[in-house]
Amino acid sequence: MTNANGVEPVEPGGSVQVVRTGLIEYQDAWDLQRALVAARRQCTAPDLLLLVEHPPTYTIGRRGSRRNLLIDDAMLAAVGATCHEIDRGGDITFHGPGQLVAYVIRDLGRQQRRVRRYVEMIETVVIDTLRDYGLEGTIDRALPGVWIGRDKVAALGIAISHGVTYHGFALNVDPDLRYFEYMIPCGIPDRGATSISRLTGRAATVDEAVDRVTRSFSRIFDVEPRSDLSLDDLRRLAAGVRPHREDPILRTDR
Repeated sequence: MTNANGVEPVEPGGSVQVVRTGLIEYQDAWDLQRALVAARRQCTAPDLLLLVEHPPTYTIGRRGSRRNLLIDDAMLAAVGATCHEIDRGGDITFHGPGQLVAYVIRDLGRQQRRVRRYVEMIETVVIDTLRDYGLEGTIDRALPGVWIGRDKVAALGIAISHGVTYHGFALNVDPDLRYFEYMIPCGIPDRGATSISRLTGRAATVDEAVDRVTRSFSRIFDVEPRSDLSLDDLRRLAAGVRPHREDPILRTDR
C-alpha cells in the first residue's frame, strides 16, 4: 500500500541504504538530513547511512561555545571555512575534505529505549574500522569521541528524535590537520587531533574508508547494506517533506 505521496511505506527492517554523496556543502547536507529524518518518521524513507565529505566547516553543538573557535570571522573566511551552530550533542567539531562523515538516519524501533546501546554500537563501528587499519581506538567515558593515545581520531555527535537517529560520526582519514589548530576540539584543552594517514604512515583515502565503514556498520548492526539510492533519489524523497522541528529527545556527544 502506498501513502498519499505515492510512496510505499518503509518499516524498520534488516537493511540499510548506503549513499556516498561525495563533497557536499554542510548546510545542504543538514537541510537534506532534516527532511530525511522527517521522511523516516513518516515511513516514506528507509534506514540510511549517508557517507559524505564537507568543505572546511566548523560545527558547534548545543553544549558548545563559539569561544572554542580560536579565530574570528575574517580569519575564518581567509582559511576558506564556515561555521554552523546545530542541534547535535557535543561542542565544536571540524569537518573537511579527507574526513569521512557518517550520518545515520535509522528508526530504532524496539531499541529506542536503549539509547546507550545505540551509542555504544556507533562507537564500536568506529573502533572496528580502525582495527581494520591495524589501529586500536579507545573510548574515554570522561571525554567524547574515539581516541588513540591523547589524540582524537573520530568525533561523535548523536541526536534522536521520536525514535529516529541522525547526525553520527566523523572519522579523520586524511584531512588537513592544520584546521584543528584553530579550535579547541570538542572544548577539551590539552588534547590533539590525528588521522589514519598520520597514524599508519601512509596516505589513506576516503574511498577505502567508505568500504571499511560500510562493512563494519553492516556487521555491528547486523543489516544488509544496499546501494539502490543515489543523492538525487534522496533529494526526491526529501522533496515536499516538512523538515522535523529541532527538538530531539536526546543528544549525546560520546
